[in-house]
Amino acid sequence: MKIIIVENELYLAQSIQNNLSEKLNARCEIYASYDEAMKTNGDIFIINTNLQGNIEPLIKEKKNSIIILLAPYVTYSSVTHPIELGADDYLQKPFSIEELIRKIKHLIEYYKLKRKVKLLEDFIEYLLHDIEITMPKYSFPVFIKSTPNKAVEKLVYEIAKKENKDIKIIDLEKFNKKDFNSDDVIYCCLNYEKVEDEEILKFISKYDSIILLPKNYDKITNRCVEFEVTKSNFFDNEILSIEEYIKFIITSHQHKFPDTELSKKLGISRKSLWEKRKKYGIFKQK
Repeated sequence: MKIIIVENELYLAQSIQNNLSEKLNARCEIYASYDEAMKTNGDIFIINTNLQGNIEPLIKEKKNSIIILLAPYVTYSSVTHPIELGADDYLQKPFSIEELIRKIKHLIEYYKLKRKVKLLEDFIEYLLHDIEITMPKYSFPVFIKSTPNKAVEKLVYEIAKKENKDIKIIDLEKFNKKDFNSDDVIYCCLNYEKVEDEEILKFISKYDSIILLPKNYDKITNRCVEFEVTKSNFFDNEILSIEEYIKFIITSHQHKFPDTELSKKLGISRKSLWEKRKKYGIFKQK
């Protein structure tokens, strides 16, 4: 780990260098001006905000590194504006080395977690990228028939993205009110059909919740959201019913083939094709 100390008080700069070298096993370099620091690179920049010159170019140039400000006093120009430009945190002088080390460790952990979350998000996007769905209108609680599974996972993920909330999985067979402890989470609830408890349903309806139901569950059918899968490559992993397969093929390919050819490929008559469109609520744009 390389730490750049931008400080013209030599005694303070050397004290920071000695402590960080010893306690964080860091390689430290000291610079007395913003212009000098611009010419180097480091994982962490510790910058005195009270040096001569303009701090803005240095903050903008090094904002992808961790930046901690050392401010003799807290003002808009010394702290607030540099943080708006990309600095991470500040310490007001005088400060303890222990507090500086605590902030450094905290920011290292924060960015490590941030990178991990981004990698997981990218991986989820990759797993679901071959599924395209039409987003339905919804209001919480959302009831979804859980077939095909990957399409439902895609819908749950897209709702969470739209609401800018995390997802928490809840098994209603192990229902505990204490699990519902945040308004910043979407609760994805499983196994309602096994409990069928109106009190549980009434309770979870207070929160932003999604309730997954089996495809053959017919007690809450009129409250389930409906959505179309417009593109999918998940048939290798999913076994669909004939009706589900026909619905998917009509939705995905009706604009590629005339009705005569599409009905022939499905092994049904044009009249049957028309009836199935009506049954599934599929409309073909002319």
